[in-house]
Amino acid sequence: MAEYYMPGPEDTLWRKLVRWRKHGQLPRPRFPRAIQIQTDSRCNADCVFCGWHHTKGSQPQGRMDDALFKKIVDECGRHYIGRISPYLMNEPLLDPNMPDKIAYINKRRKFVTKTKINSNGALLTEGMSEGLIDAGLRHLWISVQGYSEETYKKSMNLSLARVMDNIDKFLEIKSRKNKDLPKLTITTLKTTIVEHELEYAKKYWADRNVRFKIHGVDNRSGQDVSHLGAIKSKRRRKCDLFLKQAYVLYNGDMIICCHDWKRTVVLGNLAQQSLAEIWNSQHFLDLIRQYQAGDFSNLKVCAACSGV
Repeated sequence: MAEYYMPGPEDTLWRKLVRWRKHGQLPRPRFPRAIQIQTDSRCNADCVFCGWHHTKGSQPQGRMDDALFKKIVDECGRHYIGRISPYLMNEPLLDPNMPDKIAYINKRRKFVTKTKINSNGALLTEGMSEGLIDAGLRHLWISVQGYSEETYKKSMNLSLARVMDNIDKFLEIKSRKNKDLPKLTITTLKTTIVEHELEYAKKYWADRNVRFKIHGVDNRSGQDVSHLGAIKSKRRRKCDLFLKQAYVLYNGDMIICCHDWKRTVVLGNLAQQSLAEIWNSQHFLDLIRQYQAGDFSNLKVCAACSGV
């Protein structure tokens, strides 16, 4: 996805073209280029590095109404949005109708729109695998945080054997159906818990011809995960997530960032407003300009974040 910036009144068309040619940056679009939609707020894991681990008892939980989901997807379908991801701060496969939702996105989307979900894989049953493949999911990312039962349990509090079996069966079903999609990516965070197993993990997934990515640990907007080897917190002014992506909770609340676990900045609600209306609201634009000016008085979630 391209990089974006917040244009000012001095940015003429010529200056925008020059900035694109020199730096590959585009002005913030009038509609988000990607969106994450939380269809169910829950998670079946208890990952030590995740905001869910720290906030699950203090935030309201629920499942998105089907009519609201379709309203959001229908609006996205009228624009050239690059990615619709029906997951956010949750385990998306807790929604038993996820294949139907993927199919609906594909029915309403423009040809450029891709679909993606991030999962821990524990609920990737054979039936769910069949459904996601048949629905045309484009990308499936699975988080595997450990390669021994002890490490995995310590990181995620789930069963490693079950997840690995689910992944193997998913690959078998894909092969049997002769399907290229979904493209599978396995992700592992480089924490102090799992770092001694990373060389094994690289070989394990390479032998299976599965894409594998290692990410660093950030502080998820202020929570203390320094014992896991997290990046030190520092105020940043170069984050462009809110210049290109939208984040919608199960109740329709649109928050500023996928790391705002405590929902400190709610921009509007899609049950009452359109996505375009919230995205272009003066409230949202003012917050972006405050961030870029280094004013975090209304953006404490950004002030405490070590970035992504």
